Amino acid sequence: MFERQPTLFIVDDEPNNLMLFRRSVAEFNYAIHSFEDGQAALEGLEADLKPDLIISDVMMPRLNGYELCERVKAHDEWRKIPMVLVTGLNEIKDKVRALEAGADDFIHKPFHPLELRARVRSLLRIKFQSDKLEEQNRLLADTNLLLEQRVRERTIELEDLTLGLTAALERANRMNDEDTGNHIKRVCKVSELLAHEMKLGSDMCLKIGRFASLHDVGKVGIPDSILKKPGRLTPEEWVEMKRHTIYGYELLRLAGTHQIAQNIALCHHEKFDGSGYPYGLKGESIPLEARIVALADVFDALTSKRVYKDAFSIEQSMEYIRTNSGLHFDPDIVSVLFDHRDAVVGIKEAYRDVGGEQQALDEKISTDVPPEHIRILLEASRAQS
Repeated sequence: MFERQPTLFIVDDEPNNLMLFRRSVAEFNYAIHSFEDGQAALEGLEADLKPDLIISDVMMPRLNGYELCERVKAHDEWRKIPMVLVTGLNEIKDKVRALEAGADDFIHKPFHPLELRARVRSLLRIKFQSDKLEEQNRLLADTNLLLEQRVRERTIELEDLTLGLTAALERANRMNDEDTGNHIKRVCKVSELLAHEMKLGSDMCLKIGRFASLHDVGKVGIPDSILKKPGRLTPEEWVEMKRHTIYGYELLRLAGTHQIAQNIALCHHEKFDGSGYPYGLKGESIPLEARIVALADVFDALTSKRVYKDAFSIEQSMEYIRTNSGLHFDPDIVSVLFDHRDAVVGIKEAYRDVGGEQQALDEKISTDVPPEHIRILLEASRAQS
């Protein structure tokens, strides 16, 4: 009936009663340990004997049955052991006292051996079922912990892969754009600052700061004749130039990067009033991370010198942004930029453009990636655009 031999404690200060207990359950071949009082039984428990059930008399010297039951039920490791109290006391208060002590069953003397036998077997059945369920739950918990550990390890692997691909695509972006590496750094730092001050949570802030570097990665798909053209683009060339947002999105999607990176690449030229590209999204339908990077990118472009323009002053740039709040830019993010103007200007100063030598050094320390990897991704993105 049971998967293993059950172990019983029988506790009584009368040898004749101990013998009666033994004879009552003898035919079931239980492993039985006898104790002369509650204190001796408690010492057996403390010696790491592990009974499946305890049958105890109530009236005993040193530690009576009630006290033994209370001690057992108060102990974390013993509380699940069923206890049967046996006594000649017949008043209702005695039964109540036994139940209050935590007894699982209560038998009056004199008792019939068949009654004790049946009650013991019933309690053991419940105990073994409970033990089995507890073991199954433990094994399930262990399995869940193992699965969680494997998920964590796989997540770390994917994050490492994403960072490697991000570094590769950053380098490809910088090699195909006139902007300096410091422009990308400034956009990343300002984007992360804005996200932090908007209370977006540390993980999202870090991702926005990291993936802002990929906002123009799709320019690797734009021909040099358009990307590096010194003069004004034709309408046809401008249509192709705007496709760098879609190329960037497809590159990052195929590379398995985070959705935040994909959103930034695809939507950083959308405008709050719906007049941007590639899809003319409006207001909060534009992903928040893209709205943040759009403002950081334009601020840095305004305050930076290019071959086709001089740098705007901080005041001129801030006035332009103020004028376009609610049109090009999310007004809430504009407010954050103005509230933290000094920190934004500090980032601008900390990452000043220092000429080609520094840019060459930045490119040298970027992750080296075989060109064919970028080419394969690029061809796939064009095919799906």
